Amino acid sequence: MVIAETLVGIQLVKASVSGIKQVIETCSDISEVAHHIDGIFEGHQHIENKLSKKQKPKGKWQNFIGARLGNDEEGDGTSIQEIAQEEIAKRESQKAQRQMAQLLNARFGHDCWSTIIRTRLERIKERDERLKKQKQLAKEQAWENKRKWKKIGEESGKVAILIGVVLIMYFYISYACKGCI
Repeated sequence: MVIAETLVGIQLVKASVSGIKQVIETCSDISEVAHHIDGIFEGHQHIENKLSKKQKPKGKWQNFIGARLGNDEEGDGTSIQEIAQEEIAKRESQKAQRQMAQLLNARFGHDCWSTIIRTRLERIKERDERLKKQKQLAKEQAWENKRKWKKIGEESGKVAILIGVVLIMYFYISYACKGCI
């Protein structure tokens, strides 16, 4: 299964490179090839994610059922075929990125690709920081909300006790006065 998933990433990268090769000479600015650049980054990310995932070892029942049903397709990541496929996929993706860099640098200037990479990394860092701040803010708001409802509960309890005490006093005075009030 890992092999098929990495092939999807490789195909995305290759399609993006071939798309850029077709339009690089006729494009007037880099925005015309931006979606192909996104395709390369997505394909590379897809390959990296699939390669970095550690597969859990199969349990006793999974092995038994897989052997009985003949569905023992997924390996554990230790076969030569899987390792070779992973390494080839990684290297093909890197090669495609180098080709992309050469094409863009030749067409739009010597530092175009490095500027794209640097800007992308900065934006990813900014996004991660923003998400971290949003998560922290949501955590603080949840804590404040919890504290507010706890305070409302405490005050409501105090009001209920006060009303109970007033009612008890009223009934005691009414009983003691025998209808004075």
